[in-house]
Amino acid sequence: MVGIVGVAGLAGAGKTTAVEYFKRLTGGRVLYLGQSVLGQVRARGLSETRDNERGIRIDLRHEKGRAALALPYVGTVAQYLANKIPVFVDAIYTQEEFSVLKGCFPPRSAHLLAIKASFAVRSTRLAKREERAYSCDELRKRDETELKKLGTGAVFAAAEHTIRNEKSLAGFYRDLAAFLDLCS
Repeated sequence: MVGIVGVAGLAGAGKTTAVEYFKRLTGGRVLYLGQSVLGQVRARGLSETRDNERGIRIDLRHEKGRAALALPYVGTVAQYLANKIPVFVDAIYTQEEFSVLKGCFPPRSAHLLAIKASFAVRSTRLAKREERAYSCDELRKRDETELKKLGTGAVFAAAEHTIRNEKSLAGFYRDLAAFLDLCS
């Protein structure tokens, strides 16, 4: 049984595409950990800019620990577990985030997936986005924050499975479905 799948990846790797596909396949639920950041940006009366969001992410983790973005969802995850509803998390950036959430599930029903794509592929994808497009410089800055300040590289290393997302969408979907099969 798939209980929870945490998805890790740098911007443009395909995390949101993955969790939405998992949801379609299973009827599960998607949790977007960044929602708590957006909520704080709004609560503090700040504009929804990348710099403000980055600052809030860092502030929250400094104030509440490295699992800060996951903590508000523990009750929700426990409810889904009680109802046998799979949970797909977009996105895991620290090992502590995944540890807090997987603690709600029985052993072997919590899985961590890393999705990787080259900088060139990710920057091309993100430049074409209608919402929240990124320039190459903005993407480099975000990558640096995630890898150096958050330690996302350690999350990639801890993932039980890695999918390279540099081929067609159909190929990516095949790889995602195969991953879910491995988890069942």
